[in-house]
Amino acid sequence: MITTSVQVQRTSTILRPDQSRVLLRPFRPETPERASRIIARVMSLPESQVGPLLDDVSAEFSQRHQQIRKSFLERFEQVRDLVLTDVEISEERKLLIGAYFLCEFSLESAALFNPSIVPHTNQSDLPPGALRFILSLRANWE
Repeated sequence: MITTSVQVQRTSTILRPDQSRVLLRPFRPETPERASRIIARVMSLPESQVGPLLDDVSAEFSQRHQQIRKSFLERFEQVRDLVLTDVEISEERKLLIGAYFLCEFSLESAALFNPSIVPHTNQSDLPPGALRFILSLRANWE
């Protein structure tokens, strides 16, 4: 077995997350049964807990998304058929259900976790053992 050592030169470049650069997208559970279980858990909460939970989620999301309550309600309307009850659902509970069916997506994060690296076509004027490369950070969107 042949082993080779690689010399690495660190640079001052530091990649830092920017939480303001995230997108909302629908959370789609793998099966209707899982979606039903999520809704059942939210429906089983006492009404006295729904408001405070919604306030916590809204406070977290509203720092990054405008009109987050509108997004929660729109998402609830998209999953309404999965709610198996004839009981009137409070506005807050609808918003909380909608929140459970949204998630955030970071394009930069996806790019960092799906890198591509290839040797550069120009390897001239490099010291022995050095390699010039191209690093591509890309993202996939569903």
